[in-house]
Amino acid sequence: MAATNPVQPDVLTDIESHTPESLHPILEAAFTYRKQLITVVCIILAVTVAYAGYRAYSARAEANAQARLGEIMVSSTGADRLTKLDAMLGDVTASVRPAVTLEAAQTAMDLGDYTKAEGYWESLVGMTEGEMQFVARLGRAKAMAMSGKGADALKEMKELAGLASAAYTVPVYRQLALAAEAAGDKAEALTAYKKLDGEDIGDKPYIEYKISQLENN
Repeated sequence: MAATNPVQPDVLTDIESHTPESLHPILEAAFTYRKQLITVVCIILAVTVAYAGYRAYSARAEANAQARLGEIMVSSTGADRLTKLDAMLGDVTASVRPAVTLEAAQTAMDLGDYTKAEGYWESLVGMTEGEMQFVARLGRAKAMAMSGKGADALKEMKELAGLASAAYTVPVYRQLALAAEAAGDKAEALTAYKKLDGEDIGDKPYIEYKISQLENN
């Protein structure tokens, strides 16, 4: 008697026989669109590999930028430092840009170039948030006061005084007092100095002198 070949079981039928009835439509769709699914998986893998490569590149770029910033801060001072920092801002990575801008702003302040410092502080305000943005606004207000923009500085400081946490009370009211004096607003300056007089500070005799001076003039 001639041998008969056993019928090879259909793969899908075999899988379906071991799968709950509710999942059969999903399996059928998977087999029907298997080529499309393979394509999608390949795309996802390609994107994942590309993203990993980008992150590795970004990490190297950030490390190089940090090293470059450190070298500038160690090897240069004054106008030379500011020139190098300014040049670095032209091609620095976004993650390091705030640090470079902060150093440029502080260097410009040390040099007495308050107009340029104000520009750096302004840039820093735009690229930061939270506490760092608050500090940048303080710096901007100080630069404005030092460059003769007392009224603008006072307006900024009054806003910041309303936002400041307890940790910033002393620096904010010091700056507010200075801005008020630069703007010629003695009443506002006196209020700020009196606020400072109620704080635990090391130069209270100077604060008391300023209060007496403003009250008697």
